[in-house]
Amino acid sequence: MVLSSLISPISDSITELLESLKTGKQISPLGLRRSSRLPLLAAFQLSLNRPTLLLTDRTDHALTLIEELALWLPDHPRLLFPEPNALFYEKAEWSEHTRRDRLQVLTSLAAYHIPGVNAPGLSPVIIAPARAVMTRTLPRRDFLKATRILKPGQSINPEETIRYWISIGYDSVNTVISPGQFARRGGIFDLWPSVYPLPIRIELFGDEIESIRRFEPSTQRTIKTAKQAGQDKYLVSPAREFLLDKPDKPKEDGQSSSEYSEFDIPCLHPNPASILDYLPAKALILIDDFQSFQETIEDVEEQSLKIRQDSLKDGTLEDTYPVPYLTLTEITDFLQSRQTVDFGYSADFQYSESTETPLAQRFTFCPRFAGRLKPFIDYVTEFSLKG
Repeated sequence: MVLSSLISPISDSITELLESLKTGKQISPLGLRRSSRLPLLAAFQLSLNRPTLLLTDRTDHALTLIEELALWLPDHPRLLFPEPNALFYEKAEWSEHTRRDRLQVLTSLAAYHIPGVNAPGLSPVIIAPARAVMTRTLPRRDFLKATRILKPGQSINPEETIRYWISIGYDSVNTVISPGQFARRGGIFDLWPSVYPLPIRIELFGDEIESIRRFEPSTQRTIKTAKQAGQDKYLVSPAREFLLDKPDKPKEDGQSSSEYSEFDIPCLHPNPASILDYLPAKALILIDDFQSFQETIEDVEEQSLKIRQDSLKDGTLEDTYPVPYLTLTEITDFLQSRQTVDFGYSADFQYSESTETPLAQRFTFCPRFAGRLKPFIDYVTEFSLKG
């Protein structure tokens, strides 16, 4: 079931709102029911075609939204920016899926800042729960400096390329089977950048890239050349959200590079950064409901403070360990500096039919048929005749 055919009349009825978005005007909270928020998001996306970030409160809600959004925008890229498995101040590994999904989002946004990289025809819609937005990551400047472009006809130094891949977090393996890995067989390199659903095979003629092909990791068989697939450039971005100056050597404290993890991001990169820093200037920031978003952040901060205090008492955390997340103040300061649209209600809003915004009044509840087929058919017939 696809509902995209309903978007056109919605777009036609919100021309004034769309014009405000184009001119950068500040917009008051829209006060929409939850059921009408995704249709409006779809109307924004089809009319403006900007990279869009939708902020929500919890992960379960984010998963529901991204699943429902497929009904409204079946052809647009829909990306989830997940929160880490570990709680703040908890030293635990992030899952492979978490790493991959987060890096895919960061790379897709970083592409808007890299000269020579064409913007995608359809801009992505990214949905991020509160704790994912709070989580600190690799600063955008460092991410961009570490990102390279590969394309046929380009000359590379194989040994330097291998050292570069290792320095940005890729693992050398015999056979590439998961993102963040690379393998070499003579003049053939297999590489799986996290941003792509499939790994790529790079064939060299001397030091020149002769071809780049995608291949299926389960069979190791190539699929299409980059040209045939409509792509002649590939971005190789970091395979993790932190970088080391000398990844092949232990640090002065004796800790080897393999022992570092995302837990060390605040120590390795002191300047706080989040997904918000990766957004291009033209990005559209939507908030599912700011009150719920804010309350979730406050709850996470309170929980994290308790974990920190307990960890300091247990001796499992050093008192010099930096705050591993962005605070509510830091996030709201950023949002106030950009044009945002809150789909929810203002803080002092008291719901009643008379206090609904004009836009909210355009969306009404459908009749409930309780599984009775005949009343439903009669209603659809009547609606069709009126339409």
